[in-house]
Amino acid sequence: MKLRQNARELVLLELSGTGLLLGEVRYNKQTETVMFALEKSAFFDFYFPCSVSFDPQRGPLVHPHVVNAMTTSSIRIQRDRVNFFVLSHDIAPTLKAQYTEIINQVAGLTRQEPQASPKGRQEETKGASRVIDILKLKGRKNEPKDTK
Repeated sequence: MKLRQNARELVLLELSGTGLLLGEVRYNKQTETVMFALEKSAFFDFYFPCSVSFDPQRGPLVHPHVVNAMTTSSIRIQRDRVNFFVLSHDIAPTLKAQYTEIINQVAGLTRQEPQASPKGRQEETKGASRVIDILKLKGRKNEPKDTK
Protein backbone atom coordinates (compact mmCIF):
# COMPACT_ATOMS: atom_id res chain seq x y z
CA MET A 1 0.00 0.00 0.00
CA LYS A 2 1.42 3.34 -1.04
CA LEU A 3 1.00 6.20 1.41
CA ARG A 4 -0.36 9.38 -0.14
CA GLN A 5 -0.44 12.98 0.90
CA ASN A 6 -4.00 13.32 2.15
CA ALA A 7 -3.75 16.41 4.34
CA ARG A 8 -2.60 19.97 3.91
CA GLU A 9 -2.29 23.04 6.08
CA LEU A 10 -1.78 26.69 5.22
CA VAL A 11 1.72 27.85 6.21
CA LEU A 12 3.65 31.10 5.93
CA LEU A 13 7.37 30.44 5.54
CA GLU A 14 10.56 32.29 4.72
CA LEU A 15 12.64 30.45 2.16
CA SER A 16 16.31 31.33 1.66
CA GLY A 17 16.74 33.30 -1.54
CA THR A 18 13.00 33.49 -2.22
CA GLY A 19 11.42 35.50 0.59
CA LEU A 20 8.07 35.07 2.29
CA LEU A 21 5.79 32.42 0.79
CA LEU A 22 2.25 31.50 1.71
CA GLY A 23 0.92 28.11 0.65
CA GLU A 24 -0.26 24.72 1.80
CA VAL A 25 2.11 22.07 3.12
CA ARG A 26 1.06 18.61 1.99
CA TYR A 27 1.68 15.58 4.19
CA ASN A 28 0.25 12.16 5.08
CA LYS A 29 -1.83 12.47 8.23
CA GLN A 30 -1.57 8.73 9.02
CA THR A 31 2.20 8.85 9.44
CA GLU A 32 3.14 12.48 10.15
CA THR A 33 1.94 15.90 11.25
CA VAL A 34 2.53 19.30 9.71
CA MET A 35 5.17 19.96 12.40
CA PHE A 36 6.98 16.76 11.46
CA ALA A 37 6.93 17.70 7.78
CA LEU A 38 8.36 21.16 8.51
CA GLU A 39 10.88 20.22 11.22
CA LYS A 40 12.04 16.65 10.68
CA SER A 41 11.54 15.49 7.10
CA ALA A 42 14.25 16.28 4.55
CA PHE A 43 11.72 17.54 1.97
CA PHE A 44 8.07 18.56 1.99
CA ASP A 45 5.52 19.47 -0.67
CA PHE A 46 4.23 23.03 -0.87
CA TYR A 47 1.03 23.62 -2.84
CA PHE A 48 0.39 26.85 -4.79
CA PRO A 49 3.07 29.12 -3.29
CA CYS A 50 2.20 32.81 -3.17
CA SER A 51 4.64 35.60 -2.39
CA VAL A 52 3.82 37.93 0.48
CA SER A 53 4.90 41.56 0.41
CA PHE A 54 4.11 44.62 2.48
CA ASP A 55 2.78 47.86 1.01
CA PRO A 56 2.84 50.84 3.44
CA GLN A 57 -0.55 52.09 2.18
CA ARG A 58 -2.39 48.77 1.74
CA GLY A 59 -0.65 46.51 4.25
CA PRO A 60 0.35 42.87 3.57
CA LEU A 61 -0.38 41.66 0.03
CA VAL A 62 -0.51 38.13 -1.34
CA HIS A 63 0.34 37.50 -5.01
CA PRO A 64 0.79 34.23 -6.91
CA HIS A 65 4.49 33.38 -7.18
CA VAL A 66 6.12 33.12 -10.60
CA VAL A 67 6.70 29.39 -10.04
CA ASN A 68 2.91 28.88 -10.38
CA ALA A 69 3.22 29.76 -14.06
CA MET A 70 5.63 26.84 -14.49
CA THR A 71 3.84 24.07 -12.60
CA THR A 72 0.31 22.84 -11.99
CA SER A 73 0.96 20.87 -8.82
CA SER A 74 2.95 21.27 -5.65
CA ILE A 75 6.66 22.01 -5.46
CA ARG A 76 9.08 20.10 -3.28
CA ILE A 77 11.08 22.19 -0.81
CA GLN A 78 14.22 21.15 1.02
CA ARG A 79 13.69 21.71 4.75
CA ASP A 80 17.22 23.13 5.21
CA ARG A 81 16.23 26.13 3.06
CA VAL A 82 13.42 27.20 5.44
CA ASN A 83 14.45 29.93 7.88
CA PHE A 84 11.14 30.11 9.78
CA PHE A 85 7.49 29.16 9.42
CA VAL A 86 4.12 30.21 10.84
CA LEU A 87 1.27 27.70 11.07
CA SER A 88 -2.28 28.37 9.94
CA HIS A 89 -3.79 29.31 13.30
CA ASP A 90 -1.20 32.11 13.76
CA ILE A 91 -1.46 33.63 10.26
CA ALA A 92 -3.28 36.97 9.99
CA PRO A 93 -6.87 36.57 8.74
CA THR A 94 -6.27 39.13 5.97
CA LEU A 95 -3.53 36.95 4.48
CA LYS A 96 -5.73 33.85 4.69
CA ALA A 97 -8.60 35.67 2.99
CA GLN A 98 -6.38 36.93 0.16
CA TYR A 99 -4.90 33.45 -0.37
CA THR A 100 -8.34 31.84 -0.39
CA GLU A 101 -9.59 34.40 -2.92
CA ILE A 102 -6.65 33.67 -5.23
CA ILE A 103 -7.21 29.90 -4.95
CA ASN A 104 -10.91 30.33 -5.72
CA GLN A 105 -10.13 32.45 -8.78
CA VAL A 106 -7.64 29.92 -10.11
CA ALA A 107 -9.93 26.97 -9.35
CA GLY A 108 -12.81 28.77 -11.06
CA LEU A 109 -10.73 29.24 -14.20
CA THR A 110 -9.51 25.66 -14.32
CA ARG A 111 -12.79 23.97 -13.37
CA GLN A 112 -15.03 25.55 -15.97
CA GLU A 113 -17.36 22.96 -17.38
CA PRO A 114 -18.16 22.91 -21.09
CA GLN A 115 -21.24 24.87 -21.98
CA ALA A 116 -24.37 22.84 -22.57
CA SER A 117 -26.32 23.14 -25.78
CA PRO A 118 -29.37 25.44 -25.76
CA LYS A 119 -31.59 22.35 -25.89
CA GLY A 120 -29.93 20.98 -22.73
CA ARG A 121 -30.47 24.30 -20.95
CA GLN A 122 -34.18 24.24 -21.83
CA GLU A 123 -34.45 20.79 -20.29
CA GLU A 124 -32.75 22.07 -17.13
CA THR A 125 -35.21 24.94 -16.79
CA LYS A 126 -38.14 22.57 -17.34
CA GLY A 127 -36.84 20.48 -14.46
CA ALA A 128 -36.80 23.54 -12.22
CA SER A 129 -40.57 23.99 -12.71
CA ARG A 130 -41.14 20.74 -10.82
CA VAL A 131 -40.69 22.57 -7.53
CA ILE A 132 -44.06 22.92 -5.85
CA ASP A 133 -44.80 25.55 -3.22
CA ILE A 134 -46.60 23.74 -0.40
CA LEU A 135 -48.06 26.94 1.03
CA LYS A 136 -49.83 27.68 -2.26
CA LEU A 137 -51.28 24.17 -2.32
CA LYS A 138 -52.44 24.50 1.27
CA GLY A 139 -54.21 27.77 0.42
CA ARG A 140 -55.96 26.13 -2.55
CA LYS A 141 -57.20 23.26 -0.43
CA ASN A 142 -58.91 25.59 2.04
CA GLU A 143 -60.64 27.68 -0.65
CA PRO A 144 -64.36 26.94 -1.08
CA LYS A 145 -65.21 25.30 -4.40
CA ASP A 146 -67.43 27.19 -6.77
CA THR A 147 -70.74 25.45 -7.21
CA LYS A 148 -72.83 26.70 -10.08
